[in-house]
Amino acid sequence: MNYAGIDYSLSCPSITISSSADFSKCKTFFYTSKKKLEGKFDHNIYGMMAHPYEHEMERIDHISEWALSVLKKFKVTEVCLEDYAFAAKGRVFLIAENGGLLKWKMWKNNIKYHSVPPTTVKKFYTGRGNSGKDIMHQSFYERTGVKITEVFDLSETDNPVSDIVDSHAMLCYGIDHLFH
Repeated sequence: MNYAGIDYSLSCPSITISSSADFSKCKTFFYTSKKKLEGKFDHNIYGMMAHPYEHEMERIDHISEWALSVLKKFKVTEVCLEDYAFAAKGRVFLIAENGGLLKWKMWKNNIKYHSVPPTTVKKFYTGRGNSGKDIMHQSFYERTGVKITEVFDLSETDNPVSDIVDSHAMLCYGIDHLFH
């Protein structure tokens, strides 16, 4: 049985899939518009190119179809999905439409999902609910032994580094607290 942790966004969503929290047994996928990040990387990490779009609804449809295809390919039965941040700024309605479309598609495909506040997952993963990307990254390294910044030669605040860390944290939380 496979589970997934999803850090879902408009810019660089990431999905980590496994039946275990052990990162060496996980497969991680992220959606990117950067050609240099397309392909297979160390530690079973895969960058997949975003499709071009002419309208925002087309964009969110592409993102949700990408996510759904990954979940279905690996027969994921349950998902831990990062819920909306209460302090979110900017295009909050588009962000909500993006997340809502994925939830609807998972529901239509009988993939159970749990929405968990970012602060809850951060507290579980690091011990602090207000942890920044640097502390999340440090916890990821302590849990996995993987310096994810070196996989891409990027900083811990760059996409897809922080997205992969967050999707792994979501998976670990789901395995520990939610999945049956």
